[in-house]
Amino acid sequence: MSNFQWNEKLSVGNAEIDADHKGLFELIAELENSAVTRGFLSYILGRLEGYAAEHFAREEQLMRRVGYPGFDAHIREHKAFVEWLETVKSTYTRAAESPYLIGDLVNDFLRGWLTRHIMEEDMKYRDFISERKRASN
Repeated sequence: MSNFQWNEKLSVGNAEIDADHKGLFELIAELENSAVTRGFLSYILGRLEGYAAEHFAREEQLMRRVGYPGFDAHIREHKAFVEWLETVKSTYTRAAESPYLIGDLVNDFLRGWLTRHIMEEDMKYRDFISERKRASN
């Protein structure tokens, strides 16, 4: 069982975004707690691709709607993640005989990226959203 779990300190104050983040924590736990076979890793990479497309679109829409001033920098973070994922998928396609190594790489990257991205980048817009809510009330 993973001790890497979502908690309330990671909330950005938006239920949909928080649910997305929780889902990524669950995906990491699934990766950590399963036998990493070729088929399973393909499944995880596919889920990550879907997650990135859906979550990033939802988050970017929220940031646009509230006029978040750090939008461009945040988008660069998302693009870097998508580029990383494309590189991993490409590498896996060429070296599919090593699902354990690639699974470990994916797990380590996701843990670091998710924690840093939420705690640093997403908290910036959380504070901005909170200020906007207070100003409109």
